[in-house]
Amino acid sequence: MIYRQLKIDLSNRSFEIEDIPPDIIRKTIGGRGLGAYLLCRSVPAKADPLGEENHLIFTAGPASGSGLSYSSKVNVNTKSPLTGIYLYAISSGILAHQMKKAGFWAIDIHGVADSPTSLMVENEKVTFKDATDLWGMETAQAQGEMLGNQSPKNAATVGIGPAGEHRNLYAALFTEGGLYRCFGRGGAGAVMGSKNLKGMVVSGDRDIEIGDPAKLDAVKKEVARLLKTESKAWADWWRRYETAADLESMNELGALPTRNWQTGTFEGWRGIDKSTTPMGWPEKGRACGPYCPSPGCREVEVKEGPYKGAKSDFEWETVYAFGTTCGVDKMEAIVAASQICDEYGVDTMTAGITIGFAMECFEKGLIDTKDTEGIELRFGNDEAMIAVLKKMVVQAGFGNQIAKGSWRLSREIKGSEGFAMHAKGMELGGYECRGLNGQGLQFAIDNRGGCHHGYGLPARMEMADGTRLDVTGKGEYVKKAATARMVRDSMILCTFAPVYKDEIMIDSLSALSGETWSEEDLGEVGLRTMCQERLFNMREGITAKEDTLPARLLEEPKPDGPTKGEVVPLETLKKDYYEAMGYDVATGNPPDSLLAKLGINK
Repeated sequence: MIYRQLKIDLSNRSFEIEDIPPDIIRKTIGGRGLGAYLLCRSVPAKADPLGEENHLIFTAGPASGSGLSYSSKVNVNTKSPLTGIYLYAISSGILAHQMKKAGFWAIDIHGVADSPTSLMVENEKVTFKDATDLWGMETAQAQGEMLGNQSPKNAATVGIGPAGEHRNLYAALFTEGGLYRCFGRGGAGAVMGSKNLKGMVVSGDRDIEIGDPAKLDAVKKEVARLLKTESKAWADWWRRYETAADLESMNELGALPTRNWQTGTFEGWRGIDKSTTPMGWPEKGRACGPYCPSPGCREVEVKEGPYKGAKSDFEWETVYAFGTTCGVDKMEAIVAASQICDEYGVDTMTAGITIGFAMECFEKGLIDTKDTEGIELRFGNDEAMIAVLKKMVVQAGFGNQIAKGSWRLSREIKGSEGFAMHAKGMELGGYECRGLNGQGLQFAIDNRGGCHHGYGLPARMEMADGTRLDVTGKGEYVKKAATARMVRDSMILCTFAPVYKDEIMIDSLSALSGETWSEEDLGEVGLRTMCQERLFNMREGITAKEDTLPARLLEEPKPDGPTKGEVVPLETLKKDYYEAMGYDVATGNPPDSLLAKLGINK
């Protein structure tokens, strides 16, 4: 097979096509693994995330464009302006499919355009277009204009809203316009905005090469069979509720971060649960991309009340960020907040969690109405939450403070750093981890910061298998979950579909590549990707010291729920993890011997 990347230099409006050596694909698979390799190779240490030296690298995987179920995903890598370290993000949509049809496994964008620009990639042709008229447009409108009447059928789009143009540190990249699928975390939208790039249209008409088509057909049939049998209950549940399905059980387990993680239970959960909210939910779902046999996305519209007309399609992390974190028990307000974030192009998680953090600062008297411009920023005040959010997306007044994210804002508000709920500058995902030791460990050591996705979401596993309070062996537990996630993100396949067990993964990759793969091969790729990501952070000065959590989780015993009284025993967990990974326990980083064994160049 031939593997190629398209390299675009915005500074001089040029591009070139470069082969990717087959052994690199064998070492990385594609997707997230390939992106980590290319980012380390392209972005120098200490580069300004919003400067000319930073790159935006979109990568496809072997499953992209193959028609394999749950393959509608695409990866992006860059240096995060929010955290200053390694960033990957994954979105749904058809971008990776169209990249492969255009002949590319990667599109690497660097430099800075001298004026607002958009890109049109059609097979091997790249057109640089003036985007002055698009500057200031909301996400969906801008991408619709980029497509216009001249784009080929089924062309993919990716772009930013006004927040990205203003270099909001957690601006997101959105795909396919009105579908509002996005690369949400870490500020990739700010990187695009810093390059004066409004967005990109990608299309191609090439056949996508499959290593063993007959074997792939057999894999597709087996996946279809599993969805009708062993995974049917999951598929039916997913179609109804998607990720926001189990607030009741999360609440009962005390795993629902509430009022900026002061507690793990929320008395108002029924008001923000998809199964109990009074507005009801559309019966018909839609997929977040093609080749999804269990579509669970639903755009919800508020029919009455102060938020009448608000509509959005959102998932659990948005409900957590604007709901439980802010103490808000009105789903209508969450729909309105999600719509604002969609239109302006920002990460709902950092936005909502930072507002929740500011609410606690307000209630503790660390800030007051003079700071908030008269807004009573208290937990449960949905009107105040929306008012501050509206200021943030246009970076006006107190909104400029919220636009900094909780980490930076906590350094300006004396006495607040211990309850700024982030790790390495990225706000934590929605799983109260005092009593979920694997999840607490993941938040601390994850290479992109306080991410719930990147290392396999141990919380869900721990709640199911009863190991949530275990300490010994949690390093190997998290390592196993993480390496499996790395492989799935490199293929690239949907995080949630349970049909891709080890055997199906091996058969899928073998069929797609036409090469023989084993479980050991996949594990090595996962470990290599973890080390490659960590290497990027090592160059930025990350050590075991930065693998930490807010003082609230380490020093304040959990006040409620089945794990009342627990804190995260992080130092013990970290030591167990470093040893399981073969890392240096003192620094928390992979030694040269391990990097050499995995074929990673420093």
